[in-house]
Amino acid sequence: MYVPTGARHNRVLRANRAETNPRTSTGARTPTRSGNPVRATRRRSLALLPMVLLALLSGCTVVRSTPAPDPGVVRHAVAPSFVFGTDSSAVDELAATVVTDAQDYWEGEFRRLFGRDWHDLDGGFFSVDTTDENATPPPCSADVTELTGNAYYCAAVDAIAWDRAAMLPVLRDHYGQSAVVLVLAHEIGHAVAHRLGHEPASGERSPLRIETTADCYAGSYVRWVVDGDSRRLRMDSAELDAALRALINFADPVTRSGTDAHGTAYERTGAFQDGYTNGPRTCATEHELSGEWSAGGGSRGNRDVTELLRERVPAARDFFGRLVERRGGRWNPPRVLASEVAGCEGPAILTDCGGNVLAVNRERLRRSIYELGDQAAETPLIGAFATAAARGTASGTPERRGLRAACLTGAYTGHLVRDTDRAAGSDLNEAIRAVLAGDAARREVFGASTASGFEELRAFRGGVSGTAKSCS
Repeated sequence: MYVPTGARHNRVLRANRAETNPRTSTGARTPTRSGNPVRATRRRSLALLPMVLLALLSGCTVVRSTPAPDPGVVRHAVAPSFVFGTDSSAVDELAATVVTDAQDYWEGEFRRLFGRDWHDLDGGFFSVDTTDENATPPPCSADVTELTGNAYYCAAVDAIAWDRAAMLPVLRDHYGQSAVVLVLAHEIGHAVAHRLGHEPASGERSPLRIETTADCYAGSYVRWVVDGDSRRLRMDSAELDAALRALINFADPVTRSGTDAHGTAYERTGAFQDGYTNGPRTCATEHELSGEWSAGGGSRGNRDVTELLRERVPAARDFFGRLVERRGGRWNPPRVLASEVAGCEGPAILTDCGGNVLAVNRERLRRSIYELGDQAAETPLIGAFATAAARGTASGTPERRGLRAACLTGAYTGHLVRDTDRAAGSDLNEAIRAVLAGDAARREVFGASTASGFEELRAFRGGVSGTAKSCS
């Protein structure tokens, strides 16, 4: 978060190199402090936990991750002895491993891509128990409560702080350890941008670009981990999907404050996937990241179940029917019936009854509208027709057809936002919640696809930014 603060902060002085380098430190350090205030202090943070906790307690708006018992992402752990204020807990050990590993990655990438030497964070890392009213505030905070439910990068002293009492454990318990990896990779991403001169204290860059650039850098690092190049961490496709589900749940609404903008779900996942797919050079340039065009459009009220079924379903069926016919394919759309009419019912919004009949559970559809928004609820219906269109115009493996269906779903959603008055920018954020839902819910959207949520989201975004013609 890009927040100027007028409070006076003690500055952690540049310490001996051996003390500040997590890879060489052998014991806990005592921070050296100066009585001089830091002016124009800036911090970049996730502004995460209050919203996530509220959503978890209310049961609304959150795409929950309920994976099997988390096997963990750590290959070789790093002791958190170099972290200021650590209690040597498991979550601090995870955090210490991530920040050490990320700095190793950037040490190599800085030399290779930018011809410059990387230096580890001068101010170090701070773990804070925000439930302890006597805890010492970290840099860039006048009071420990300013860190509650959060993590941030303090550019003034080149340091990162995190809440170990509430934020990191909540992420780990609800989304898995990979969510902690993503959050801390984002904060290291701010340090990367600061070293490259992309985070000026004068506010020359927009808060939104600052935050999405950090997401982009985080994506490039996470790709390194997923590819198996990290000696300390590992992540598979399921853990990557869980991390993205966490990311979209601490994104901004479309109607956000200009001085506290982190990016909508569509913008943040787009920036992350840009870095993941194309590497750090993409993040360092000034061109638009792929999700940024969606920032406008405001938000609309939710449509009810009747409108979705009577108006939106026929419109989607007709759109994909014309697409298949133009391509010389065979259009065989599923019949969408209420579950009581179809005579079958399953645990999700849509149930495949066989015979090309899909049953809609109206009550579950209504609940999805309430919890996630009408576009999230409509996306499985769009996906059903997109899947039929993919079958009617292309052959190939279930994974290939599923990715094509995801792309076509994105193309139709983008068409609604750009070309009609039936959707707005907020609907993109609702839609990707359905695309990134858990495995069972994703199969509901795109049939028997074996692709990961990350791959389907990338295909969906490709369709949104292009047209149905771009979905090969």
